[in-house]
Amino acid sequence: MLFYIQMKWNYQGRISQDELWDIEAREGEFALAQVGTGVVTSIYKCVGQHRVIAIVDVDTLEDLDRTTMGWLPMREYLEFEAVWPLREYGPFVDDVKRKYPLPAGAVE
Repeated sequence: MLFYIQMKWNYQGRISQDELWDIEAREGEFALAQVGTGVVTSIYKCVGQHRVIAIVDVDTLEDLDRTTMGWLPMREYLEFEAVWPLREYGPFVDDVKRKYPLPAGAVE
């Protein structure tokens, strides 16, 4: 399952800027190690903002929850602003062309 994830650093008043950089360095190593593994499709830092955007591909919602809540080095300092499931566009267009038919056996 593909997800768009938008995260904001929420560290002000909690840790120093130097501590942030130390934790973010570990976070960056972890995140970059995931790119190309099939989990992290892409990851971006928003210019001029304390915000990171990632496209991830996870097998289960539980895997996404474990990653965001337990495995990320920055987990305590990340505010997840948006976690949106994504659908491939091609199959969506196919459904549109078929006008979203009901599954076999479904009652109208």
